[in-house]
Amino acid sequence: MATPPGSARTDELAEQIVGTYFALRAALTILAVGLPVVLVGWSLADPALPVLGSISEYYWSPARDVFVGALVGTGITLICYRGYGPLENRLLNVAGTLLVIVALVPTDPPGDEAFGLRMAVHAAAAVGFFVTFAASVWWCADDTLGSSDDSARRIRRYRTAYRVVAFVVVIAPLVALGLVLLFGQGALAVLVVEAVAVVTFGGYWALKSYELRGTRLIET
Repeated sequence: MATPPGSARTDELAEQIVGTYFALRAALTILAVGLPVVLVGWSLADPALPVLGSISEYYWSPARDVFVGALVGTGITLICYRGYGPLENRLLNVAGTLLVIVALVPTDPPGDEAFGLRMAVHAAAAVGFFVTFAASVWWCADDTLGSSDDSARRIRRYRTAYRVVAFVVVIAPLVALGLVLLFGQGALAVLVVEAVAVVTFGGYWALKSYELRGTRLIET
């Protein structure tokens, strides 16, 4: 029996919508994982730009456009992205808004020991972003597992991985903030801890996309 023309067009449209959905998720992974790689790579390739003490300090470097562009792009994508449920959607909207603030309200310049209002806003927005995102993972990442066709063992692994993600993206920025308060800006450990948090954020979107491809949600 021939497939009705209207049905074929509906299937094509559904495939395009799903493709766009996964493209957005891939963009979040690429932007997050690529940011520390590009910034540090820029420092290694440019003798005039040493490796800075934190990702945020690159705002005051020739790589400013990369830093601001990646964060604003990620923030806007999170705002536009529709979460699986109302709670996830709201949390991701808040997280995206906070990330835009992180990009547009810079940290203090390298070497500035004062912890003023601008630095306080930047730090609060950065920590708030990670905490809000972690909350979305902790409370909402499991929502799609009920539609998974994967084995019970793999589903348990997904749940464990999501708990680890939520833990890392909360603890890492708090540790980074503590290092700044203790040792001031410029400590390389701050850059390393921030990079761990950012890469974990990006890795989550890749892992979740892999999980979603094994669910009945994609088939409907």
